[in-house]
Amino acid sequence: MRRLFLTNIPCDCEDDELRRWFEVKGFDVDSLRLIRDEVAGVSPAFGYVSLKHGSNEVDPIKILDGQHIRGQKLQVRKDWRDEQNRR
Repeated sequence: MRRLFLTNIPCDCEDDELRRWFEVKGFDVDSLRLIRDEVAGVSPAFGYVSLKHGSNEVDPIKILDGQHIRGQKLQVRKDWRDEQNRR
């Protein structure tokens, strides 16, 4: 499973919309978590996505980083928590 950290997500983006965005790009999402402000109910533009193993043989970061979702340039990085958990 590949875990990704996403930034610059549109603040009113819904989980289902982001999941469909990944699927259109050819990636199967195992889990998705947008970080939200509990009072306002909106995302402060970041979240985490786990892709199903073998969903696509190419590097998702190379394909998805810099792509646009609703006019915003999405930033896709490796989830740094994976690195910390392995140490």
